[in-house]
Amino acid sequence: MVRKVVVIGGGVIGTSIAWHLARSGAGNITLVERDRLGSGTTWHSAGNITWKPGRERDQPVMYAFEAIEAVEATSGHSTGWLRTGRMFLACSDSTRRGFELMDAAARARGIESRWLDRSEARRRDPHLDPAAVDAIWFNPLSGRANPADLTAAYAAAARRAGAQIAENCTVTALELAGGRVSGVKTGQGRLEADVVVVAAGLWSRAMLAAVGVDIAQWPVEHFYVIADVTPRLARETPSFVSPDHLVYGREEVGGLLVGFFDENARTIDPAGLPEPFTFTLLEPDYDKIAPYFQSAMRMFPVLADAPVRHFINGPESFTPDGLPLIGPVEGIDGLIVATAMNSAGVTFSAMAGDIVARMVTGEAQRFACDQFRPGRFGARAADIAWLREQVSGIVSAGYRGHNI
Repeated sequence: MVRKVVVIGGGVIGTSIAWHLARSGAGNITLVERDRLGSGTTWHSAGNITWKPGRERDQPVMYAFEAIEAVEATSGHSTGWLRTGRMFLACSDSTRRGFELMDAAARARGIESRWLDRSEARRRDPHLDPAAVDAIWFNPLSGRANPADLTAAYAAAARRAGAQIAENCTVTALELAGGRVSGVKTGQGRLEADVVVVAAGLWSRAMLAAVGVDIAQWPVEHFYVIADVTPRLARETPSFVSPDHLVYGREEVGGLLVGFFDENARTIDPAGLPEPFTFTLLEPDYDKIAPYFQSAMRMFPVLADAPVRHFINGPESFTPDGLPLIGPVEGIDGLIVATAMNSAGVTFSAMAGDIVARMVTGEAQRFACDQFRPGRFGARAADIAWLREQVSGIVSAGYRGHNI
């Protein structure tokens, strides 16, 4: 019997899963998206991918580079991938020591990282004031993809491998029978399924709660701005990160994108979002980002007078430990979750696809995926007050650890 697999969610995670499933011969693969591909969190993602030591970023990022090359070749679509390198800006002794450990790990892996003097740093980014930072470590294994293009490439490659993709198809219910998943109900009819993968982003929690499953994710407001700077930045300008100030950034169409992983992040109740919430943003909040933007201005003085072209405030789903939820749902055979990427969906998309495909086919895992087990928080996942408090704090705390 040919296995029937339904993937719910057409963002960068869902399309990657569909491609990985289809090319692994997992069965008849159908992806359903309630609006258009990439219309949820994916479209407003910054798209950065940066290597870091540790099992959360080493193998997953190396595989992301491999998958980008493969999906472009298979689909015939560009992902917009551009390798720029990243400048890690240390503004404290403790941060510099952390970068020294990362540098040692990079060199042990054969990565040609190095420390930049002030003149070279200024050549690489003419708007950076090197005197405003203590040290600059350069990581060459960093760049960015265009999230919409990456999603389109995953989808095209999935179709070429035999997957079916249905847009404007809303899932209204998960169906269970005898302790296992049996199908999904949609606005266009019922789909029978032996396996259902919920990759619906910030809507995943409500979808699973309807069948008695609580997962520990909650969305928060996430901000970045794009400023018109003069002179315009070259596309190859390295991105930057300043963990001391909870700020990151990169070039964007000649301008300067500056993002913030703020403390006490404002949580959002997904049930209160307007419908349809597709290709939609939340209201700007200049007061919330003001202290972080002022820190960015000290490092990049051009921001003091540069007009802000766009203010992006889009929801991102986080977990209490800053790691995604990827894996089977305990107690319901055939139900798999791939959600809550903690603002690293583009980075983790390839890994998530590979993990899920191997779970379905029974192949040995290449990644240490027990750390992503959806049920790892136990009964606390049902405590919304606890969840919101934890997620509000992990945005900044996790950025200093997982996401820089």
